[in-house]
Amino acid sequence: MSRSDSESGRSPDDQIPDRLRKREEFASHLNTAGYTDVLVLRRENGREVLTEGRLEIIQYLDGETVESVSDLARRLDRDKGAVSKDLRRLADLDIIAYEGAGNGDIKRPVLKHESVVVEPVVY
Repeated sequence: MSRSDSESGRSPDDQIPDRLRKREEFASHLNTAGYTDVLVLRRENGREVLTEGRLEIIQYLDGETVESVSDLARRLDRDKGAVSKDLRRLADLDIIAYEGAGNGDIKRPVLKHESVVVEPVVY
């Protein structure tokens, strides 16, 4: 604890932003309700995920296995470049991962979590 913290009587937990503490509490409640593999996105990131194209990818990967990015684009009847761009953003947000990526292997996109939720706007 820093000198100013000990002088003020504040614990390190008092320095955790309220919003972060509430997000962790929200995730804990979901876990208690049986949702054990949940990614809780910040609401700012929710806007990026909740596009028609990205939701279509997430929903498709939830029920199907694809062999590659090209295979996914073909199945969704979408441009491969657009699908690749959406997948990169979903990977940045920790929603999908690639199996077989690297060393010349075909990259196969898969969901990383059983559930993805956006933190509530109001707690």
